[in-house]
Amino acid sequence: MIELFGQFICVFNLSKLYLLTCGMFNLQLRLGLCCETPKTVENMKKNIGRPREFHPQDFLNASLSVFWMKGFHATSIADLMKASGLASASIYKLYPDKRSIFLAALTQYMNDGLSRMEKRACEQDPEKALRETLDYCALLSTDEDGMRGCFTIAAASELIPGDKDICEKVSYMFSGIKKNLLSIIKRGQEKGVFRLDVKAEVMAESLFMMLEGMRVYGKVKPDFSCLRQANEFIMMSVLKTD
Repeated sequence: MIELFGQFICVFNLSKLYLLTCGMFNLQLRLGLCCETPKTVENMKKNIGRPREFHPQDFLNASLSVFWMKGFHATSIADLMKASGLASASIYKLYPDKRSIFLAALTQYMNDGLSRMEKRACEQDPEKALRETLDYCALLSTDEDGMRGCFTIAAASELIPGDKDICEKVSYMFSGIKKNLLSIIKRGQEKGVFRLDVKAEVMAESLFMMLEGMRVYGKVKPDFSCLRQANEFIMMSVLKTD
């Protein structure tokens, strides 16, 4: 009996020692005296209320796709949440409202398009630059996304007249396209590649209208080979003949 009582006292004392040790360790953690504190605190931070990481550019890309497909008025914040995977609170940290998101997406679309045209116009000889511009438009108009048409034209059709900001952006985009076409035509004329009996401005304006019309035509799934033939006709109309 005495032996059993002694074992009980021993277990009791060990339990007290264990609890005391745990208490001291927790106190050390709080005071920053434990060598494991940095790692422990880091793990705690990872597990307690860590916000979801996201990239603003990814959100803008997702928003652009939704606006391009549905338009401004038919798109809701819920649509943008679903497409991006972000909560509304995260979205409103980036943009104050839906209109701001739409304007940012439209601006990105326009700048990307103009950058491609400018690079093509500057780095390639005039004839090749014009051919690739025409063929690229034909590809855009006949690929899987061709039915979406041009985002700039879609924004203009939906919001003009009545929206001054959109009107200015669309004018900026159209002017940029014509400016690049004019640059290609003028360089071609200077090199004796393009005809000289028609003003460069007239040819650039005509090419611009044809390109934009091709994007609208793309909404009814035209045949790519037909567009290529039309492009070749345009090239023959621009090239200088002996």
